[in-house]
Amino acid sequence: MLHNEARNLLVAGYAKTKDVHLIAKAYSVTERTVYRLVHQKQETGSVDLRTSQRGCKPVLSEADKARISQCLEENPDMTIEEIREKLQLSASYSTVERAVVEMGYTRKKKSLHATERDRSRCASKAGRMEADHRARTGG
Repeated sequence: MLHNEARNLLVAGYAKTKDVHLIAKAYSVTERTVYRLVHQKQETGSVDLRTSQRGCKPVLSEADKARISQCLEENPDMTIEEIREKLQLSASYSTVERAVVEMGYTRKKKSLHATERDRSRCASKAGRMEADHRARTGG
């Protein structure tokens, strides 16, 4: 792959000589590459690498991310699924979750109290532990 400076020199060399074979040989590229870069220069005015066109396009726009942030500020206990439903986002669960984490929010399960405290088996263990502690300390 040629860097931008070499691409510009290649096109400038072609503009002076119009000898595709010579230019291709000098830059160790194919003649097709010379034609492609000359055509790109004519069409766009530049032969620079088009790096912005690479990779997958983001599913969530900046506006979507701002709406997610606003939702979380209004109701910090919202789950990812609730966010997706409220904002009618077509993005997957993991995409929304990744955006939330990137914004610095953490997602934890909503819990009003530990449900284990209400279980009778735990209560009896806690009672035994208290009785053992009282017996040891004499109190």
